[in-house]
Amino acid sequence: MLLLVSVALSVLISVAVFTVLLWVRTPHYQLQPEQVIQLLEWMILGQATENDWRVFCDYPIRHNDLLEQVRHSCIEIDEKYYIGDTRAGHLLNRLGLERLGEVLDSLKQAIQTKD
Repeated sequence: MLLLVSVALSVLISVAVFTVLLWVRTPHYQLQPEQVIQLLEWMILGQATENDWRVFCDYPIRHNDLLEQVRHSCIEIDEKYYIGDTRAGHLLNRLGLERLGEVLDSLKQAIQTKD
């Protein structure tokens, strides 16, 4: 009798755990264009953290082709112009900031023409 109760309880707990795992989804990293614009502006102003920049550069953006293209441009800029955290707070050198400004302007223009 005790064995039957133990097995039934184990099956019930397993079904409950399985149901919860199916119900709770994995969080998705889905940036919106406004968030990317904000990050690029923070980078230019020297207000973005290295973590903000790394998360943006390192995680693919599968839900928006335009933002993925911007991310790839930022990766290229990062590879060429990254200098690390400085006293001024900038993670990129002057040329990198200029290129980032160009990427920002093109993103804003693309969003305006989309609307």
